[in-house]
Amino acid sequence: MVAIDTEAILERRDYFPRGLVQPEDGYRFSQDSMLLACFANAGRGQTGVDLGCGSGPVGLGLLLCQPDLALTGVEIDSTAVACANENVVNLHFADRFSIVEGNVTDWRPEKVVDFVVSNPPYRDMQRGRVSHGQERRTARFENRGDFAQFARCAASALKSRGKFSFIHLAERLPELMEGLSLANLEPKRMRMVHGRIDEGARMVLMETVKEGGVGLHVEPPLIMNEGKGKETRLTPEARTFCPFLT
Repeated sequence: MVAIDTEAILERRDYFPRGLVQPEDGYRFSQDSMLLACFANAGRGQTGVDLGCGSGPVGLGLLLCQPDLALTGVEIDSTAVACANENVVNLHFADRFSIVEGNVTDWRPEKVVDFVVSNPPYRDMQRGRVSHGQERRTARFENRGDFAQFARCAASALKSRGKFSFIHLAERLPELMEGLSLANLEPKRMRMVHGRIDEGARMVLMETVKEGGVGLHVEPPLIMNEGKGKETRLTPEARTFCPFLT
């Protein structure tokens, strides 16, 4: 039997998200993943799915907040899958977080779950500067699955009244709402994310409910930074909302 180094595991968890293994030439996760992990509501003992999990930052963040969850991460890129598996082992969550290689266009779970989270590709292939490398294109651009497909996959995985939470570009809200409606996912909670107090919203965090009733709660905006130039720092609000960023 291999001895468990509890002290090393706790140190890695305290150090999170620093130290996560990521693809050398692929997409590197950003603070958006940490924001989603802190925004999503997952109850004790619930089961969930992380669609497009990459190297696992969202799911691992959820588990650090609520260790008794059971998660499945779905990722299309084999290199990211290998990194996610390594991170799961390093943080000693192998009994709680399983990673599978799959595409949201056709992957379906064996059993329905309580919640789904996703930090999906943000950009339409016809918009923006295309990333070099297949892995980065897949992570940033919708070349293997658009938001509507992520929403359909989430809905198929959820129990009735289950929750789908995600982060996306605020500028694409009309398209997001359309995709959610087609998947029978009702927006219930939304928070806009601003770089600074005097800037427009860059991102949107949203929680939806499968077969939910009408009624959307818009939370106060989340302001990420204050100060200018070298004095730029996270706001107290941002640090409180997402301690992982600190």
